[in-house]
Amino acid sequence: MNLAPDVGDDILHLVSESPELGVPKRQTAMELAPIENPPTRPAPHPICLLIPSADEDELQDLTDDIRTHGLVDPIVLFEGMILDGRNRAAACERAGVAPRYVHFGGGREDALILVISHNLKRRHLTKQGIADALVAAEDFNLHYTLAEPAAEKEAAEEAADGPEAQSVIKITEPKTASSRKLAQAAGGVVSHVMIAATRKVKEKGEPELHEAVKRGRIGVQDAAKVADLPPEQQKAIAVSPKPRRAAAEAAEVVKNAVSRAGGSEPRSDRHAALRKAWDGAKALRALWETADDGTKEWFVGAVLLESEEAREAGLNPERH
Repeated sequence: MNLAPDVGDDILHLVSESPELGVPKRQTAMELAPIENPPTRPAPHPICLLIPSADEDELQDLTDDIRTHGLVDPIVLFEGMILDGRNRAAACERAGVAPRYVHFGGGREDALILVISHNLKRRHLTKQGIADALVAAEDFNLHYTLAEPAAEKEAAEEAADGPEAQSVIKITEPKTASSRKLAQAAGGVVSHVMIAATRKVKEKGEPELHEAVKRGRIGVQDAAKVADLPPEQQKAIAVSPKPRRAAAEAAEVVKNAVSRAGGSEPRSDRHAALRKAWDGAKALRALWETADDGTKEWFVGAVLLESEEAREAGLNPERH
């Protein structure tokens, strides 16, 4: 959506009721008012930082467009910081074009909804990128206080180093973002299953597992199946040559173990089996922690994937 250069009632009407933005009509009272004396190089608002910034190619395309046509959509400020448009601000600076600013007059939850609804629809984000942004938005704490005067000065100095400098805030209470409203704002682009899997990996997954999902080496739903495993196993799966297969194999092992534990054998036998498995897991962990990288790579390829490859070989006799 392009906003006209003259910001006024037309923008207010367009933003507050546009189904393209997914903004509820109850927000018709919010205002986008022109700012005559904007702050110098305002820092991004923490809400703004929930959306990933443009990559170098996107930023260069935006810079070229602004250099040719000028800034069409003004930069939106909220609480003295950039709520929407930090990429446009960076592109204006590159292009040598003076930015224009408007002030968002809604509340904090309205600001959060606006950023999610606007950016998820206009940015070319992957479904996983959208799911990541929604989970981050659900966790965002709307009960914060802005920096004290001294900290504000320090934040301003940091902002001078670039538009990505983060503002200083103080968290005061638990999160308050509305999951239902955020889901509506996203327009159903991703499923609840994907969002739930993303949250589980975020909360329980090891950094290596996060990175494997980010790089597309494993789907987030497959990663979620192994996010309950011990850290060493998660790391082994994440760095394996075929993490999706390794995750499926590990999930199958866990499923079979649970099935056996809940079977018909006497309780004492189940307890003994679980104790033996636990002792073995501790021994494996100790060995893993002292193993070199070459040994770990061999283990992942030769052991974790062994049964999967054997099964494939059994189903495909021509491979022999």
